[in-house]
Amino acid sequence: MVVLGGGIIGTSVAYHLALEGWRDIVLLERDRLTSGTTWHAAGLMVTFGSSSETSTEMRKYSRALYSRLEAETGQATGFAPIGFIEVASDRDRLEEYRRVAAFNRYCGVDVHELSPREVQTLFPLARVDDIEAGFYVKEDGRVNPVDVTMALAKGARARGVRIIEGLAATGIAQRRGRVSAVRTQHGDIRTEIVVNCCGTRRRHYRQPGRRALLPDHRADPRPAAEHAGARGPRLLRLLP
Repeated sequence: MVVLGGGIIGTSVAYHLALEGWRDIVLLERDRLTSGTTWHAAGLMVTFGSSSETSTEMRKYSRALYSRLEAETGQATGFAPIGFIEVASDRDRLEEYRRVAAFNRYCGVDVHELSPREVQTLFPLARVDDIEAGFYVKEDGRVNPVDVTMALAKGARARGVRIIEGLAATGIAQRRGRVSAVRTQHGDIRTEIVVNCCGTRRRHYRQPGRRALLPDHRADPRPAAEHAGARGPRLLRLLP
C-alpha cells in the first residue's frame, strides 16, 4: 500500500493502518513531513460543536490519542488541555448551542453552559457585555500540528511503515481499470492500493476518464482512526 502525503492526515492513515496490522506500507512525501498545510494549522483540539455523532466520536478519539502518543512514541504532541469556551452572541446562537451542547453531552462530552460573568472569570480579558452565554469544555485545548505529525510518523515507523521524504509521486498507473503502481522519478512502486492524502494537491493525481482513490469519512460511521484501519473496500471510495 502507498500513502501519498506526509501531513497529519497521511501520517495518521499510515499509523492507524499499521496499528491494525497492515504490512508493506510506504508513505511518500514530495518535500518534508508537514511542509504542506499542516505546519500552519491552528491546532485547536475541541470536542464541542458538532451535531454529528461520527464527528464527535472522531474528536473524542483524537483528544485521547494526542494525550497518549507521547508516552507511546517519546515524541511530544504539544497537547495542552487548557479548556475551550464557545460564546453565543445572540439568542438564535444561544438556542443553537444549547441544542448542540445537549447532543454533545449525550455523546459523552462534558460541556457546561456558563453565564457571561462565569466566562469572564475563566477568561478575564474577555468583554462579555454583548454575549448571552458561553459553553465550556475543560478537557479541550490545543496541540502542535507539527509535533502530532512527527509523533504519528514515529509510531508508524516503529510498526514497519517506510516513510520516504523528498520523493514525489508523478502519477498512478492502472491496469484493466485498477491501480497497479505509483510512478516516481526513481521508478514505479508496485501496489494495488493508493491512499491519496495530499490535501489541496490531491486532484493532481486524478486522470480524465479515470477513477481516483481517496479516504472516505462518509462511507463508514466509525471514528476516523478506526475507519482508517478498516480492511478491504471500506477503506476507500471511488470518485468518477
